[in-house]
Amino acid sequence: ERQYFEMDEDAREEWMATEAPKIRKTVEKYRALLYFQDEANVSLTAFLGKTWAPRGLTPRQKVTGKRGGVAAISAINGSGRLIFKLHEKRICSEEVLAFLAQMLKHHKKRHLVVVMDQAPPHTSHKTMAYIEKQTRLHVFHLPKYSPDWNPDEKVWNHLKHQELKGHQAKTKAELKEMTQTKLKIMSSNPSLLRGIFFRC
Repeated sequence: ERQYFEMDEDAREEWMATEAPKIRKTVEKYRALLYFQDEANVSLTAFLGKTWAPRGLTPRQKVTGKRGGVAAISAINGSGRLIFKLHEKRICSEEVLAFLAQMLKHHKKRHLVVVMDQAPPHTSHKTMAYIEKQTRLHVFHLPKYSPDWNPDEKVWNHLKHQELKGHQAKTKAELKEMTQTKLKIMSSNPSLLRGIFFRC
């Protein structure tokens, strides 16, 4: 797995000692649902699988050489539930706000605890102002350079390296439709999602 030079182990230990207990207490206090949220870009350049072959006979997989992709945002919880939304533009604060609103609408009577990284759209004034106004929404941010603590990162890893491995999409429209279909299939498989969540 990728590990960043910039990772600060002292900051991670402090987060685990201070923020993690706050998350647990908030979940218990409001009987809230705990979600981890993240974004990703699904590229037209497909990931290829690895296989064995006779020497000098490397298998060929035809894929498009076009550039482009689909922006995606999702959230996963330990019960095996996945909420997602696809976009054709880079995800900014507005898209994050809309997604958080979608989550609240999806769980109309429940408090939500959402853990996310410190990407600019998550910590912007606009996003923080929105969060402060939501009585049922409690957001916590992971320490910097800690994707290994976010199980939603594993959702994208599984999608790209398993579900969309060697995909044959030639246009962004085809890729978006294919990604939507694969995420719907994943969202209907709680055991798969629980496995992804608890492997993190």
